[in-house]
Amino acid sequence: MTATPTTTLELHHLQAIVRAMHDIALTDGVHDAERVMLRGFYESCQRDAAALASFDDLIAMPFDLAAIVDDFKQTAQKIALLHSCLLLAHADGSYSATERAKVQSFADALGVSAGELGQIEEGVADYLLQQISRISNTDALQEVSKELNR
Repeated sequence: MTATPTTTLELHHLQAIVRAMHDIALTDGVHDAERVMLRGFYESCQRDAAALASFDDLIAMPFDLAAIVDDFKQTAQKIALLHSCLLLAHADGSYSATERAKVQSFADALGVSAGELGQIEEGVADYLLQQISRISNTDALQEVSKELNR
């Protein structure tokens, strides 16, 4: 299982991913960074897909992992969901134990092995490190790297 394959996601996939990401955010309290990331992601998708559901209406619906599993059969779809959830989990600067457990429960339900989830986590950590690699404060960069590799 590769960490970042591309796939076409339909509107119902995107909405399920947003609800899954919101569920991750709820595990340790929705932080401002998570809320901004999540709203921006969905509103961008909403425009592109001409979706009628507003962000607030979408996250008001309870997330039911069992109900979406059958919609995420392709490997790339599973990775897209887990990758998105991991990015959201890191948005507040800390990938907490409760977020980690929730992501693991998603992976288990989707039939993604611990090794495959580890590869996805490494891909997210690499992506995030690439985003901040231009920072000239190397001490801060080392601290972020330690946090991502926990």
